[in-house]
Amino acid sequence: MAAVNKSSISSLAVASVGAATLAVSLWMYHHNSKKSRKSDLTRGDSEVDGDAQKSKKDDVLHREIDIDGLTADGLGRILSKGTITIAYCSTTGTCEGFAKKLHKEIRDRSARNYRLVQLIQVAEVDWWDELLNNEGEADDSGSGGPPVLLFILPTWTDGTLPPNSQNLLQSLSEISTDWRVAPEPLRSSSPELQLKVGAFGMGSSAYDAHTVGKPAKEVFSCLVGKLGARPLVSKNVGGKREGKAKSKSLMIGDSEVGDSDVVFEKWMNGIVNSVIPSAQNNVIDGKKKTNGNSKKQQHVEEKKVEQDCACKSSGDMNNDEKSREPKEMVTPKQAKALKKEGYKLIGTHSAVKLCRWTKHQLRGRGGCYKHTHYGITSYQCMEATPSLACANKCVFCWRHHKNPVGREWRWKTDEPKMIVEEAVKMHVDMIKETRGIPGIQMDRWAEAHKVRHCALSLVGEPIMYPKINELLHELHERKISTFLVTNGQHPQAINDLIPITQLYVSVDASTPESLEAVDRPLFKDSWDRLKTSLSCLKNKGQRTVARLTVVKGWNSDEIGGYARLIALGHCSLVEVKGVTFCGKSDASNLNMSNSPWHHEVLQFTKLLLKELNAIREGGDDSMPEYDLACEHKHSCSVLLARVDQFAVPDENDPTKRKWRTWIDYDKFQELAAKHAADPTFKFGVEDYLADTPSWAVAGAEEEGFDPTDNRHRKKKKHPKYTKFDDDGVPTHDTFNEPLGEEEILKLRNVMQEKKKLVGAATTVTELQGGERVIDDASLMFRGLTVSR
Repeated sequence: MAAVNKSSISSLAVASVGAATLAVSLWMYHHNSKKSRKSDLTRGDSEVDGDAQKSKKDDVLHREIDIDGLTADGLGRILSKGTITIAYCSTTGTCEGFAKKLHKEIRDRSARNYRLVQLIQVAEVDWWDELLNNEGEADDSGSGGPPVLLFILPTWTDGTLPPNSQNLLQSLSEISTDWRVAPEPLRSSSPELQLKVGAFGMGSSAYDAHTVGKPAKEVFSCLVGKLGARPLVSKNVGGKREGKAKSKSLMIGDSEVGDSDVVFEKWMNGIVNSVIPSAQNNVIDGKKKTNGNSKKQQHVEEKKVEQDCACKSSGDMNNDEKSREPKEMVTPKQAKALKKEGYKLIGTHSAVKLCRWTKHQLRGRGGCYKHTHYGITSYQCMEATPSLACANKCVFCWRHHKNPVGREWRWKTDEPKMIVEEAVKMHVDMIKETRGIPGIQMDRWAEAHKVRHCALSLVGEPIMYPKINELLHELHERKISTFLVTNGQHPQAINDLIPITQLYVSVDASTPESLEAVDRPLFKDSWDRLKTSLSCLKNKGQRTVARLTVVKGWNSDEIGGYARLIALGHCSLVEVKGVTFCGKSDASNLNMSNSPWHHEVLQFTKLLLKELNAIREGGDDSMPEYDLACEHKHSCSVLLARVDQFAVPDENDPTKRKWRTWIDYDKFQELAAKHAADPTFKFGVEDYLADTPSWAVAGAEEEGFDPTDNRHRKKKKHPKYTKFDDDGVPTHDTFNEPLGEEEILKLRNVMQEKKKLVGAATTVTELQGGERVIDDASLMFRGLTVSR
């Protein structure tokens, strides 16, 4: 809390003033700079009616709907009579959707006792002001029902609110414990002015069953138990007289159980029926209810209501014994969302999807980075997963968190043979469907019917699947190479894994704090699990990869920390890739500025290489030497490789290195078959190497693009400039022709003006919703395009 002015405290101590005046005075010093209220309100309620216009970045749409048809000029006071306030915060969009649904329901039901219904974000409210400084704004003589405050809140890390909304719990805690605030400041002797509250909490027991809905519980408990607000939903609303399960003022939805929609509907119905009682609700046993209860009767009823405010999900609402059979992993809602994004679901927990690089190479437009780095044939690669569930909810996940989450396997388990058979069949069917795409090369199309590679990295955590080794064996039996990506949260599964073509561990952060922010892991010991997983790689005989996804403004600092993590596993390869921005999502705070350019990824990799060499030169003799091996500019990907495993002297010039990062896939299958027949048979990285072509090597003119293909650009997407100097000033035009000195000077001056505005260095601005915007004047010319 801010420091208190001594003279103010003195005057408060001397004066014999009431508790309410004390509260107002406290607010005045606590908020010397009162936040101005927003008046840029959206007229009408077109969003609710389906004609919503998306707000610009960081804008908040406040709606104050006069049920009689008028639109308020400003935000109404929460404690004003005749006002319903719906306050929410949201991380994935779920709570926001629920809040808007409740807002629409109240509006459609025409709450005549309420002239104002407002939808606000928790972070936009000064809670000290709203709850303690309502002086002069409560109209005792006017009409309208008692003020109603409804919360719809998610559960963030460790049972807290999202960072931008933590002011709510902090303010409530301060108000309830400060001696200068009267006891129960929200209690009123007048029923028309008594604040009524309700809360709905969202969370996932996959993270921690004990913290699901914790913020909503704490907010409700503080308002009712300490500050004097009363629960909104009465004992008789939604009760047995209506033939329905009881509704409560406080209810919790669990996305892991899959009951959140059902629980919210029940909570919303109770809320709406309490705000807008029907004729049936107003009559009990043939006697009309009255508002003139005595204080004693009111107190008894409130105690009953408080006891009836339980935090129950739909699982508590029926007493039938739950089946002991494991449930299916994917709910119908999740299945619908995944199918909408192009996933072909297999059984109860697996999926396959056609990669865009498969279609690119079928049309002769280039392969993916794995083609450049390791020599796979992109149009013969199948992208699949045997587990749609994951133990992380990474901010950069391009799957937008449509999949389930979980720390351990607790679902029905499909057989590996069925999964592989169905995956190959569905993949080939999708290949057949590409025949009509313009530009398809029919010889490649015919070859694509034979799957040769499988990238187990589609979505979820494949290593969670309890029969992962059997599934890998099924793939090897079909002569399909295996590239498995894990997030490093299941070290024992990594340790138990059979030899595969290439094993990846995602290293998304270099410190425990940044790992928590970027990966949003379910495991509380996620950092230790990651380090243990990387240490397991040291004992693997086959190719291992530390995969770094660079997200500017999130995990692009502390490069030395990445080097120390990589050193734990002595990884064969280090793959550094810039994050791909896949559009705005309610589940992610990323924007286009968080995606690095290829030259930035290359610079990051060079700094990482320097840190790795420093560890080796610092006395760690066991630390292998790494060097730049390959790059694929189209994917913003750079590869570091161990010199002892992948470099040999060049036959033409022994002073130079020749890289062998490509894979002899036939040889690998031969070695894997021997190991399957005789588990004592061992083989290593050097046993299935192949030469890296010159065009794939870092620094080559082709920049990792296979010269047998042709780079395709849309007519209006040709870069205006193709080369830049070290400062980012263009030196070559769209046709790769050198610019004149006068033109370069002119562009340099423009950049200097930009630097005066934003600064010479890269700046990171964190917005209220957690979004981080990067501004760098040296990049101002790189994204410009022209039509050709």
